Amino acid sequence: MSTQPRDHTAYFTFRDQLLGPLRTTVLSSQQLCEAGRLIYGHADGLSLYGIPATDMVAKGIALLGRTVIECSIDAYTAPVADALAELQAATPPQGPDADNPLIADLFCGSGNFGYHLGRRLTRPVHAAELDPAVFGTARNNLDRIGSTITLTLTDYRDLLRELPARSTHDTYVVEPPWGPAFSAAGLDLTRTSPPVPEILADIRRSRGGLPCHVAIKANDQIAHDSLARSFSGARHLATITPAPCLPHGANMDFHLYELQG
Repeated sequence: MSTQPRDHTAYFTFRDQLLGPLRTTVLSSQQLCEAGRLIYGHADGLSLYGIPATDMVAKGIALLGRTVIECSIDAYTAPVADALAELQAATPPQGPDADNPLIADLFCGSGNFGYHLGRRLTRPVHAAELDPAVFGTARNNLDRIGSTITLTLTDYRDLLRELPARSTHDTYVVEPPWGPAFSAAGLDLTRTSPPVPEILADIRRSRGGLPCHVAIKANDQIAHDSLARSFSGARHLATITPAPCLPHGANMDFHLYELQG
C-alpha cells in the first residue's frame, strides 16, 4: 500500500480547513478518513490509541480539526517509545525515587504521545492541556480506551509545580503549539507558544538539579538552528524519523535529549 499522498495541493487546502473553519469542530468519520488519505496516504494512516480512522467514530473517539493536524499518530509515537525504552534500559536510574519515574505530557493535545510512552514504559503519565475544547475531546477519548493517564485542564507550569523530580528517567513530552513558529522558512522552536527554551528552563527549575529526559516533536526543516539553540547544554540521545509522506518541511522528526539539572 502506498503511503505517498498523490496530491499535495489537496492536502494543504484541507489543512487550511482543519486549522480554520473546522478548527474546533468534531470531525465525521468521512472527514477523518479523508484526513488520513490526504496526510498519510491512506485512511488508516491516521491512527491514535491503536484505533485507525475508519473505526474511530464507531468506538466513540472524537477529534477536532486542529487535533488531526497537530496530533502525533501511532506510527510516529510507538517507535519513539521503543527508542526511549532501549535508552533507559541501558542506564541505571538515580534520584529520590529512582525506580518509579514519571512521564509528564506538558501539552497533551490528543494524549497519544503520553499514551504510548506510558504503555511501553509501564509508568504513570501526568498530562496538562490548557484548551478546554481539546481537553474535552482528549478526556473523552482517554476514557473510551480505559487509559489511566491523569489529565488536568491546566497550564504546563502548574503541572510542573505539582510533580517533584523522582528519577533521572523522568520523561517530559514537549509539543507546544507551533502557530507562527511554522512558516515557509521552517520551524523556529524559539517562537512556539510558549517558546521551547522557556519550557526547558521551567522543566529545569522544577527538577532541583536532577537530570531528566525530554521527547520533542519537530519537523524536517528547522529554522535558524533553533533546535540546537534550544537544547544548548543538553545531550542529544536519538532522533527518530518516520517515513516521509509530505513535501520537505512538512514531515515530522522526533528527538530525545537528556536535560541537565
